[in-house]
This record gives sequence, C-alpha cells and structure tokens, in this order.
Amino acid sequence: MKRVLFRRILLSSLIIASVLLIALELYLSSVIRNNHILKLRENLLIQSRLIAEQIPAFLTADLDDFCKKFKEKTGARITIIDGTGRVAGDSDEPSDKMENHLDRPELKEASVSNTGSSIRFSSTLHKDFFYLASALNNDPERGFLRLSVPLHDMEKAISDVRRPIVIASLIALLAAVFTGLFQTKKITQSIEEITKFSREIKSGNFRTHLFLKEKGALGELAKNINEMAQELKARLERSHEDSHKIEEILRNMYDGLMLIDTEGKILLCNPAVKKFFGIESDIDGMSLMETLRNAELMEVFSGAVKKGEPVSQEIEITYPKKLYLTAAAAPFYYPPERKSISGIVLSLHDVTRLKKLEDVRKDFVANVSHEIKTPITAIKGFAETLMEGAICDNENAGRFLMTIRNHAERLNSLVEDLLTLSRIELGDIKIKKTAVNLNDAVDMVITTLMDKAGAKGLQLKKDIQPDIYEINADKNRLIQILLNIVDNGIKFTEKGEVIIKVTSNVPHLSLRSEAEAISKDEIPRSARNDDAGRFVEISVEDTGPGIPKQHLSRLGERFYRVDRSRSRELGGTGLGLAIVKHLVKAHGWHLRIESAQGKGTKAKIILPPVTKI
Repeated sequence: MKRVLFRRILLSSLIIASVLLIALELYLSSVIRNNHILKLRENLLIQSRLIAEQIPAFLTADLDDFCKKFKEKTGARITIIDGTGRVAGDSDEPSDKMENHLDRPELKEASVSNTGSSIRFSSTLHKDFFYLASALNNDPERGFLRLSVPLHDMEKAISDVRRPIVIASLIALLAAVFTGLFQTKKITQSIEEITKFSREIKSGNFRTHLFLKEKGALGELAKNINEMAQELKARLERSHEDSHKIEEILRNMYDGLMLIDTEGKILLCNPAVKKFFGIESDIDGMSLMETLRNAELMEVFSGAVKKGEPVSQEIEITYPKKLYLTAAAAPFYYPPERKSISGIVLSLHDVTRLKKLEDVRKDFVANVSHEIKTPITAIKGFAETLMEGAICDNENAGRFLMTIRNHAERLNSLVEDLLTLSRIELGDIKIKKTAVNLNDAVDMVITTLMDKAGAKGLQLKKDIQPDIYEINADKNRLIQILLNIVDNGIKFTEKGEVIIKVTSNVPHLSLRSEAEAISKDEIPRSARNDDAGRFVEISVEDTGPGIPKQHLSRLGERFYRVDRSRSRELGGTGLGLAIVKHLVKAHGWHLRIESAQGKGTKAKIILPPVTKI
C-alpha cells in the first residue's frame, strides 16, 4: 500500500508541477509580450508625431528618401500614405511599386480614431511586424503616417525570460518531490494506522482506539474517527435494542402478523400465526398457500395485490380448533417512492370471542323477546276475553283476572331481574363489605322461604361449622345470593330437603364433572387462606333430580334453563343464577355447581376464611 500511495503522490506532484510550469510560462510570455507591445506603441506614437511635423503639406513628391532618412534615426520602417491609400513614400521598398494600402487594418482604425495599430505578417518582408498608423494633422483625408517594426526582438526577450522560468520551475519541482516523499512517509504511516483501526471496527471490535502522533488535520481526523466509532457503537447498540424490542413485540403479539412478497412468499411471520393454524415449524421463506392452505386467506391476499389497496375479510379456520379471524391485507412500498407494490402486510385478529358474544347477544334478544311475549300474549288474550263479555261470567271472570295478575307479576319479576342484572354489570350496585353474622343471614333466608318449602313438604336446614361466626360481605347481597340459590333448590326439588352448609378446611377442589375441571389457580387470590391453606365454603344442597353434565357449563347464562317448560310453570325468569354469578364475582368469590342426574345439586360459594369474634 505504501508503494502504491507513493507512486500516486509522486505522479500527482509531477503532473501538477508540469501544469503549473506550462501555465506560468504561458502567463509570463503573455505579460511580457503585452508590455513590450504597449511600450512599443507608445514609442512609435511619439516618433510618428515628430516625423509628421516634417512631412510636406502636399504628398505629390517622391518621399522614399524622406522615409529612409527618418528610418536611420528611428530604426522603424516608415511609410507615408495619402488619403486614397496610395503609398507616397516607403523606407524599405519603392513606393511606386507598392499596392494600395487603404484596406490595411491599422489604416481602417486610424481613419476612424486617428490612430490605429495591428500585428500581422508582412507579405513584403516576410516577417511579423507591429504597425502603428496615425492620421496626418488628425485628418484622414490628408493621409497617414505608418511606422512598423519587426517583433523578433520581442520573441527574443520572451525566450530569454522563458529559460530561467523553466530552470526555476524544475528546481521547485524537485524540492516539491523530495518534500512530498518526506510527507508521504508520515502520511502513509498514519493511513496504515487508520486502515488497521477501520478493520477492527469492521470486525465489530469497538474497544480499540486510534492514536496518531500527527497533529493538525490528521490529528483532527483521528479524533473524529474515534468519536465516529463510539457513535457508531452507540447506534448499533440502539439498533440491536430496537430490533430486539420489535422481535419481542412480534413474538408476544396476540394478533398474527405476516410480511409476504407479491409472489406469495412469506418473508416474516410471528408466533401468533403459527398458533392460530397449529404450525410448529419455521415457515419463513415458504409459500403462503402451501403452509396455511386457506382459500379465504388467499382471496384476501390476492385482492390486496390486484387492487393495490387494503382488503379486509372475516375468515373461519377449523384446525387445530375452530376460530374466527379478521384478515386484513395492506400493500406496502419499499422504498417509499417506489410505484409498484413491494409486498403485503397481512394481520390476523381473533374475533372468536366477539363472535360468541354476538351470538349470546342475539340469543339474549331472542330470549327476552320470547320471555316478554309469553305473559303479554296471555294478558292480552284474557283481557280481550273479558272485554268480549266474560267479565259478566262470575264463574270464570275471577279465574281470568287471577291469570292476568299472575302473568303481570311474572312480567314484573322479569323486568326487575333484568334491571338488577344490568345495574350489577354497569357497576351501579356497589358491594359494601362489612362483618356479617352467618347465622343471622342464613336464618333470614330460611324464614323467608319456609312457607314456600313447607307448601311442597320440603325441609329447610342449616349446618354451620361452629368456629365460623362472621364473614366479610355485603349482607343484603349475600342474602339475595342465598335466596336465589335456595329458591331454585325448592322449585326443582319434589321431596326431601334443602340444606345450607358453611364449612372451612377445604384441602382441595373437586371436579365439576369429568369434562370440566377447576384448578387452584382459578380461585381468586382473595379467596385463599395462604397461611392456613384452607377456604371457607358456603353450599346449598338439594335432593332434586339433578342436572345432566352437558348443561353444567352453561348454568349462569341469561335465560338458560335445563327444563324450559317446567321453569316457566314454576315462575322462573331464567335470570336468577346469572344474578348470583355476577354478585359472587363482585364479592371476589367463586361459584361452582356440582350435580349428577338423580343425585341432587350442590351450589358452592368459595370465599376467604371467617373472622372470629
């Protein structure tokens, strides 16, 4: 590298010196020539004025001798020309043999400005001459006096000057070369250090530093390179950090995200997409169609490529499980000024829950409409019957009015339950927990429902563990929870009993059913006694027919009934357990229903331990 750099510097120095030498020679030659001509013009102009005073008034006589005489005094060739351009006298040639000179450049200029000059080749003497012509007595019509001298003296002067210029330039060139060689050695050493440093930086070693003994520009360069390396290191670290953040964001995104080129090749894919489609292997670089194999997804992708604008569509996948996804494909351009599409950004958003919620909403609207329509239809029908004359039928009128009253009460209960449920969900009903005596609360529930149970021949019992006196709860809402659960037990139990139990020391959670298990993690932390390792459990057990296991998972949904016709006969609105579920959740407790067909039903509420008084 040193030799290459040396040759380049030496060659550059020689070229620059040569160009400067030639430029200097041309410039000085031009300056000397112009100065010489300027001085020559001034001298000839003075001489022409002196000679003009001696020229006869009339130019008819032969003036060759006159011109020769003054040439001996001035050394310049002298020519006298009349106003018509005829040569009246010349110091070097017979005037009668010379051609008309009116077209000479110096005479044309002198005829306009009284004085004219030109440099040209003399066809008579075959030399370059400087010609100066002046009008006699400033009157071009009278004639002209022309003096001319050869320029060989000027060329000799220029040649005399050129020789020392060349010698001086050669000396300067040699001095520059030797100085350049000395500086080149120092520069090449510095450049070698910079090159070595740059290799280290290229390999990723940012711990090294560049130290140069040189000062001035190279020292400043070394300082700037060190600062640049540190800035590059910081930017690379930030870039790696940003890249890591983006990777983490993509990896932990709930939505699926893919980057696909216009040919359908997957450039980037986050784990969410693989999770949606049950893919475990890496699919980057593979075809969209061969990996995901979803025709609807391909339609979205193809539509975005063809239209060049975002396309969105809801798609359904069935493997590994049934999901509803919103697929949105948007074209991207890189670089931004590019006119054709670079690829497609495809995002997949799971809307399965929203789909289910929409279905629940539709079912809710349909159920509400049906539940309200039944009593309204009955009320309307019996009212019309009474209006048509049955009101006068003493035997049936009372029965019709009682039926209208019962349906009105059922409709009122339905509206009240809907309002209660709505207020719970909106947070209008606030849970204000205080110390509640369980015996008092359970006794109030039993007292309220005792007559209803007695009418069916059922017994209401309580079984509260002796060491449990109080719990932290909203008393009114607790009573409402127990009333709803016990009321359900009474409605669907034909014989036997309904027992309210309160126990603690629950070491583990049993299974709801074979299909639905509940782990310890499903219990809210507020319902755990981490110190004692036990829970408090309030349960309501009946001896009814039980609930088939396929219905257990849906208990607590609005208007969901295991036996719809029997529930309506018993006056149920289908909202009792939904209200219980929301109130239990608002307390931070957990509700679990266990049942087996023909073996009764047990509703459990799991909550934190009691506080002893």
